[in-house]
Amino acid sequence: MSLEELLQQMEDFRSRKEKRDCRPDWLKRFVNSAATVFEPLAHSGRVGFDCQGDEHGWTVCMYLGTTEIIGGPRDGQIEHTSFMVDLKKLENIFTSIDRLEWYSIANETGERFDDATRSVLSVRGQAVEGESVHLELLHTPPRFVEPAFRNSKDGVDLF
Repeated sequence: MSLEELLQQMEDFRSRKEKRDCRPDWLKRFVNSAATVFEPLAHSGRVGFDCQGDEHGWTVCMYLGTTEIIGGPRDGQIEHTSFMVDLKKLENIFTSIDRLEWYSIANETGERFDDATRSVLSVRGQAVEGESVHLELLHTPPRFVEPAFRNSKDGVDLF
């Protein structure tokens, strides 16, 4: 395959992806702003998200992706990224906040999350554009989300 064909293929993929993305532009900007509140404490992190709209507005779930260890005695092990959230930055991506809550939930069934306890920071309010949004910052990704990185002796690879 020539370089021109490869570039055209990449452009076609980008076009198809943009057509599938039904999020309004204000929500895309909101997600990008919300991603900046995550500060990994070690290594690096890749922010993942899911957006769901309904009659009450948009719900946005965000989290830092995990790293899968490849090779060695810890082969196949998944590491979660430790992080902090800058609450002042978080406050600034909203024009008004109606509810700000933190949950620590025992997850006995273990259906959706890997850990026995999960932590969620929940913010309901108005986005800069005046739209209603419910933002949930999860301490770990949902179980169905694949790792964002692979860590092997050769280095770290993105998925």
